[in-house]
Amino acid sequence: MSSEALFLFIAALTALYWFMFYKFMKESGEMKDERGRRINQLASEKILIVVQMLLLVGILAVNAFPSMNPIKLLALIYVVAIFGHAALRYYYLRVM
Repeated sequence: MSSEALFLFIAALTALYWFMFYKFMKESGEMKDERGRRINQLASEKILIVVQMLLLVGILAVNAFPSMNPIKLLALIYVVAIFGHAALRYYYLRVM
């Protein structure tokens, strides 16, 4: 994937993230209550663990395979972080 295509892909996913975040804020009362804050806290804790594991695996992969592009790997981790956090918040909004 070229750098331009990667940029467009990340920009599109970031726009999707902001749409999901807006929907979450609207449905949860803009986090003014304890439920909204708790949902955000749970989603943040879970996605932080996932991002930490991905960063560790990414560091090991870049060291093991020098031909791997670390920029693309970091872009993937970024996408997982923003999209995963929004998806977890939306999931917890539905189940809590």
